[in-house]
Amino acid sequence: MSVGQFALQTSIYSALNVAAITSTLSCGVFDEVIEGNSYPFISLGEETVEDFSTKNLVGADTTINIHIWSRYKGSKETKLIMDKVHDLLHDINLTVTGVNLINLRFEFSDIMRDPDGITRHGVMRFRAITLGTWITTIYRSKTGRCLIFN
Repeated sequence: MSVGQFALQTSIYSALNVAAITSTLSCGVFDEVIEGNSYPFISLGEETVEDFSTKNLVGADTTINIHIWSRYKGSKETKLIMDKVHDLLHDINLTVTGVNLINLRFEFSDIMRDPDGITRHGVMRFRAITLGTWITTIYRSKTGRCLIFN
Protein backbone atom coordinates (compact mmCIF):
# COMPACT_ATOMS: atom_id res chain seq x y z
CA MET A 1 0.00 0.00 0.00
CA SER A 2 1.25 3.44 -0.90
CA VAL A 3 2.04 6.19 1.58
CA GLY A 4 1.20 8.71 -1.14
CA GLN A 5 4.53 10.49 -1.66
CA PHE A 6 3.90 11.45 -5.26
CA ALA A 7 0.27 12.35 -4.57
CA LEU A 8 1.42 14.69 -1.77
CA GLN A 9 4.03 16.30 -4.03
CA THR A 10 1.44 16.79 -6.77
CA SER A 11 -0.96 18.48 -4.35
CA ILE A 12 1.75 20.77 -2.98
CA TYR A 13 2.86 21.69 -6.49
CA SER A 14 -0.75 22.51 -7.45
CA ALA A 15 -1.23 24.60 -4.29
CA LEU A 16 1.88 26.65 -5.12
CA ASN A 17 1.35 26.98 -8.87
CA VAL A 18 -1.35 29.66 -8.53
CA ALA A 19 -1.64 33.29 -9.68
CA ALA A 20 -0.62 34.62 -6.26
CA ILE A 21 2.83 33.14 -6.92
CA THR A 22 3.16 32.95 -10.70
CA SER A 23 1.57 36.29 -11.66
CA THR A 24 1.65 38.54 -8.62
CA LEU A 25 5.20 37.62 -7.58
CA SER A 26 6.39 36.64 -11.11
CA CYS A 27 7.73 33.39 -9.71
CA GLY A 28 7.86 30.02 -11.46
CA VAL A 29 7.22 26.75 -9.63
CA PHE A 30 9.26 23.70 -10.64
CA ASP A 31 9.88 20.12 -9.66
CA GLU A 32 13.11 20.06 -11.67
CA VAL A 33 14.86 23.33 -12.44
CA ILE A 34 16.34 23.65 -15.91
CA GLU A 35 19.50 25.70 -16.30
CA GLY A 36 18.70 29.16 -17.57
CA ASN A 37 15.38 29.60 -15.73
CA SER A 38 14.61 33.20 -14.91
CA TYR A 39 14.61 34.35 -11.30
CA PRO A 40 12.80 34.24 -8.94
CA PHE A 41 11.56 30.67 -8.81
CA ILE A 42 10.45 27.96 -6.39
CA SER A 43 11.64 24.38 -6.58
CA LEU A 44 10.31 21.37 -4.74
CA GLY A 45 13.21 19.85 -2.89
CA GLU A 46 14.34 17.03 -0.70
CA GLU A 47 11.89 14.83 1.12
CA THR A 48 12.08 12.37 3.98
CA VAL A 49 9.38 9.87 4.82
CA GLU A 50 9.01 7.85 8.00
CA ASP A 51 6.47 5.14 8.64
CA PHE A 52 3.52 6.49 10.61
CA SER A 53 1.28 3.47 10.22
CA THR A 54 -1.10 2.32 12.89
CA LYS A 55 -2.40 -1.18 13.40
CA ASN A 56 -5.11 -0.60 10.80
CA LEU A 57 -3.91 2.31 8.66
CA VAL A 58 -0.92 2.89 6.42
CA GLY A 59 0.57 6.28 7.23
CA ALA A 60 3.57 8.52 6.73
CA ASP A 61 5.32 11.38 8.47
CA THR A 62 6.80 13.35 5.56
CA THR A 63 9.05 16.39 5.57
CA ILE A 64 9.43 18.30 2.33
CA ASN A 65 11.77 21.20 1.59
CA ILE A 66 10.66 24.07 -0.61
CA HIS A 67 13.49 26.14 -2.14
CA ILE A 68 13.11 29.78 -3.13
CA TRP A 69 15.70 31.34 -5.44
CA SER A 70 16.05 35.08 -6.06
CA ARG A 71 18.59 37.52 -7.46
CA TYR A 72 16.89 40.60 -6.03
CA LYS A 73 19.35 42.84 -4.15
CA GLY A 74 18.66 42.06 -0.53
CA SER A 75 16.28 39.50 0.90
CA LYS A 76 12.95 41.33 0.40
CA GLU A 77 11.81 39.30 -2.63
CA THR A 78 12.82 35.99 -1.04
CA LYS A 79 10.92 36.85 2.14
CA LEU A 80 7.80 37.96 0.24
CA ILE A 81 7.75 34.67 -1.67
CA MET A 82 8.35 32.69 1.53
CA ASP A 83 5.48 34.50 3.25
CA LYS A 84 3.16 33.59 0.35
CA VAL A 85 4.33 29.95 0.38
CA HIS A 86 3.58 29.86 4.11
CA ASP A 87 0.10 31.30 3.50
CA LEU A 88 -0.59 28.74 0.78
CA LEU A 89 0.65 25.62 2.60
CA HIS A 90 0.65 26.01 6.38
CA ASP A 91 -2.22 24.23 8.11
CA ILE A 92 -4.41 24.12 5.00
CA ASN A 93 -7.04 21.59 4.00
CA LEU A 94 -5.33 20.03 0.98
CA THR A 95 -6.76 17.12 -0.98
CA VAL A 96 -4.21 14.35 -1.56
CA THR A 97 -5.34 11.53 -3.83
CA GLY A 98 -5.35 8.11 -2.16
CA VAL A 99 -4.53 9.27 1.38
CA ASN A 100 -5.97 11.50 4.06
CA LEU A 101 -3.85 14.52 4.89
CA ILE A 102 -4.09 14.90 8.66
CA ASN A 103 -2.04 18.10 8.72
CA LEU A 104 0.57 20.07 6.82
CA ARG A 105 2.59 22.37 9.05
CA PHE A 106 5.45 24.80 8.57
CA GLU A 107 8.53 23.84 10.60
CA PHE A 108 11.30 26.34 9.79
CA SER A 109 12.90 28.53 7.17
CA ASP A 110 16.38 29.77 6.43
CA ILE A 111 17.75 32.32 3.97
CA MET A 112 21.34 32.25 2.80
CA ARG A 113 23.42 33.90 0.13
CA ASP A 114 24.73 31.48 -2.48
CA PRO A 115 28.49 31.32 -3.15
CA ASP A 116 28.00 33.38 -6.33
CA GLY A 117 27.39 36.38 -4.03
CA ILE A 118 24.24 37.35 -5.95
CA THR A 119 21.61 34.66 -5.45
CA ARG A 120 19.49 34.45 -2.29
CA HIS A 121 18.42 30.93 -1.41
CA GLY A 122 15.50 30.42 0.94
CA VAL A 123 14.66 27.01 2.33
CA MET A 124 11.37 26.17 3.99
CA ARG A 125 10.51 22.85 5.59
CA PHE A 126 6.97 21.55 5.97
CA ARG A 127 5.83 18.39 7.74
CA ALA A 128 2.85 16.38 6.51
CA ILE A 129 1.11 13.59 8.37
CA THR A 130 -0.89 11.30 6.09
CA LEU A 131 -2.95 8.23 6.77
CA GLY A 132 -4.08 5.95 3.99
CA THR A 133 -6.81 3.42 3.68
CA TRP A 134 -7.77 0.72 6.12
CA ILE A 135 -5.54 -2.34 6.22
CA THR A 136 -7.82 -5.33 5.94
CA THR A 137 -6.70 -8.60 7.48
CA ILE A 138 -8.37 -11.79 6.29
CA TYR A 139 -8.25 -14.91 8.46
CA ARG A 140 -9.64 -18.33 7.64
CA SER A 141 -11.31 -19.94 10.64
CA LYS A 142 -11.09 -23.64 11.47
CA THR A 143 -14.53 -24.10 9.87
CA GLY A 144 -13.32 -22.56 6.61
CA ARG A 145 -15.12 -19.27 6.99
CA CYS A 146 -13.31 -16.06 6.09
CA LEU A 147 -13.15 -13.51 8.87
CA ILE A 148 -12.29 -9.96 7.85
CA PHE A 149 -10.93 -7.48 10.37
CA ASN A 150 -10.36 -3.78 9.84
